[in-house]
Amino acid sequence: MKKDKAHLVAFIGVMFALIFVLFMLEGALSIVAGVSTCVLSLPVAIALSIYDDWKSSFIGGTLLGVSSCIFCLIFGMVVYANPLVCILPRILLGITAYWTYFGLSKLFKKAKHRYFREILPASIAAVVGALTNTVLYILAIGLFAEKDVMGVGTTLLQIAAGIYFPIELVASFILVPVYVRVMQKVSSKYVIKKKQPQKEVVQGE
Repeated sequence: MKKDKAHLVAFIGVMFALIFVLFMLEGALSIVAGVSTCVLSLPVAIALSIYDDWKSSFIGGTLLGVSSCIFCLIFGMVVYANPLVCILPRILLGITAYWTYFGLSKLFKKAKHRYFREILPASIAAVVGALTNTVLYILAIGLFAEKDVMGVGTTLLQIAAGIYFPIELVASFILVPVYVRVMQKVSSKYVIKKKQPQKEVVQGE
């Protein structure tokens, strides 16, 4: 079996549109508070990073980062539109989430209960991905953002760490296994090309 590249590109395009819309919605709702929480878009990005093989592990995080960059440019948050701040940490979240999922799936592959074989590895990977996103994003702001921004940003980052981050963890823990299951089914139906059975050759034809 091999992947249908046209359907794969279309699938990724649909996922990017979904992540972008969700991120824009989250950002618009949280502009008043000054902090954007990725309760909806982050689980989709993590699921997109772990539902397939390691070659796709960077896709979900990258799409989330690009969505973040576009959002910051639209709403005049130019400092945070720096790719080193909004994209690089998101690329790495997909990679750490994938290898966590891969390792735990191997560890629990002989477990009798489906929860330990499929759901728990995805949930733990989601937590690792969300943690990677928050920690690296905050570090990137400290390293690459302008100093005058950090004076105001410190309070906002404390709010993010104390309130929004736990919400993102819980949302990712619950939603990512569901999204992974859906994406695997969609991929199996539309993206994977199944080999056609070969016709038997009748002697004498």
